[in-house]
Amino acid sequence: MKEREKLVAPCGIDCGTCEFYLSKHNEQILECLVSKGIPKNILPCDGCRNIDGKCPIMPTDCATFSCTKSKGVDFCSDCKDFPCNMLAPAADRANTLPHNLKVFNLCTIKRDGLESFIGQSGKIKLSYFKGRMVIGKGPEQVN
Repeated sequence: MKEREKLVAPCGIDCGTCEFYLSKHNEQILECLVSKGIPKNILPCDGCRNIDGKCPIMPTDCATFSCTKSKGVDFCSDCKDFPCNMLAPAADRANTLPHNLKVFNLCTIKRDGLESFIGQSGKIKLSYFKGRMVIGKGPEQVN
């Protein structure tokens, strides 16, 4: 797996577009996160795969990461139990966390391949957070 590909977590979240990871190369992002109460000593994050699922903002190791590791799959979508309850969407903090993108991202990876997904990932995330929902059509694409 190439270095950029390692930044896509087993659950489908693209750590390469996460502000916690991006703060590694951008002082403004780092300062913004700290101003929002994120402890500076846990920043930046190197991405889920690179830290063996020990996400700095989680109180314990990531159960989803541990599950994929124990089942020997690269992505949740490679598992015979996909989709499982760990990937279920939730309205709680949906406006600030990308977790409801997991299943969509995993399906996109399966359909288009990991490299193609990485090229689309930023736009997918932007459409999720900034797009307007058109009932029956999905979110409007944001440029």
